[in-house]
Amino acid sequence: MALIFLIALISGKQKDLYSTLALAGLIILAISPQALFDISFQLSFMAVLALIYIVPRFSGISSGNISTLPLWTQGIIRYVYLSVIVCIAATIGTLPLIMYYFNRVSCVTIIANLIAVPLLGTLTLAISMLFILSAFFSSTIAGYFIKLASIFVQISVDIINKLAAFPWSSFNTTRPNLIEISVFYLLIFLLIQYIEAKRRILPKEFSSKHFRIIKYLLVVTVLFFAADITYFTVRDKLSSDLKITVIDVGQGNSTLVQFPGGDNMLIDGGGFPESSFDIGKAVVAPFLYYERISHIDTAVLSHPHPDHLLGLIYIMNNFDVRQIWKSNLPVDPEDFPEWGKTIKFNSPRVFMLSNKSPEIILNGVHVQVLWPPDYSDKNANDLSYDDVNDSSLVLKITFGKVSFLIPGDISGDVEKQLVEAKKDLRSDVLVVPHHGSSHSSSTEFIKAAACRYAIVSAGKANVFHHPHPSTLQRYKSAGVNILRTDRDGAITLTTNGNNLRIDTFIKNK
Repeated sequence: MALIFLIALISGKQKDLYSTLALAGLIILAISPQALFDISFQLSFMAVLALIYIVPRFSGISSGNISTLPLWTQGIIRYVYLSVIVCIAATIGTLPLIMYYFNRVSCVTIIANLIAVPLLGTLTLAISMLFILSAFFSSTIAGYFIKLASIFVQISVDIINKLAAFPWSSFNTTRPNLIEISVFYLLIFLLIQYIEAKRRILPKEFSSKHFRIIKYLLVVTVLFFAADITYFTVRDKLSSDLKITVIDVGQGNSTLVQFPGGDNMLIDGGGFPESSFDIGKAVVAPFLYYERISHIDTAVLSHPHPDHLLGLIYIMNNFDVRQIWKSNLPVDPEDFPEWGKTIKFNSPRVFMLSNKSPEIILNGVHVQVLWPPDYSDKNANDLSYDDVNDSSLVLKITFGKVSFLIPGDISGDVEKQLVEAKKDLRSDVLVVPHHGSSHSSSTEFIKAAACRYAIVSAGKANVFHHPHPSTLQRYKSAGVNILRTDRDGAITLTTNGNNLRIDTFIKNK
């Protein structure tokens, strides 16, 4: 893209910048059509388009306001003013895309650019050019230049990191849809046209009729955003459906429950042990933003294992989590030091649940805790890995005639105890215990659950070989329909209390 603009400048075609930008885009797409869906291409294209459209219209500064100042002062003021306009234009051009892809908006972009651009775009670039030239004559001198350039780069990085460290430096946003993004750009276009018309920058033939059209369109777009914000604010509160989504978090579990009336519950957050990949940040949070969820009424930790717990840490640090449900089994601070720090810092209310906990009713939805017993006298260090699995919270969620059973990672031993205790395990949908392990989903348990659908949350080609073929066969023999996150992606179940609708992220297998 830069090469095309350079050629346009050399050939004297720099005035027709829109055609130059279009040509650059066409050449890039002709060479690499998939670039259209590349984030860097989209951000670069929209940033340049915004610069071309906005900067020339606001680049002038009234000389009358600064004419009495020394010339060098006037030059500094003009430079700073133009730099601010450029930063604002680039920010406006890329803002919707940044919200769409990253769900975060920076509040220090302009300040950071005002500092970093001169350091990188002027000093560092000039020194780098000297490095290239001197490399032909003296490697020693070239080495000094590259070291000096690296110093300015490091200074820029340090400044940006310092700014980003402030609590107010950025905030999370929900994900805008394509219509909202399009209307945002239309709003910016109309707003600038309106400002130009008010300032009489447009040609004289720009009639009052055209001006009125712009005003009306501007009002319509503003009303659209007002209606859009209102709709998504009240949509969930007015919903009368129960919506449960088993999120595809690979080899782990994370389930979002959206209650009638707008309350929501996140059961587990997924996670990968001994990995720097944060499933909460990379998968769970973007899904919540997509659903336009900015707070979690209840976060549930079924049991303290990495594939259920780790993703919740990011969620608690970046969403307003109001309360936490867990069993009495303590979380080992040696295994999960960040858990305790996060609880202490964010101070959500923590409730310890067991099979003696009373049934909870929320907007007509019944939530029962069927397992575990009280583990308050247990120490996590005294329990084996399998014992911790068997401490999983087993939740049954019922809305009208439709019910869901979410049993965590319990084994066949706990399944047997639940069946023998005559617990009401009947459910329309069962989230398969322990990702479909061969040690869970006994024939007796499947019979007691009497489910129509079984959902396996497991990673594709995982090292545990979940779900086990024998487990799948037991469900098939019972006539149960099987859904799998490793094949179907996220699985969403919606019910009004009578009917059940199932949607999968991957539509065609």
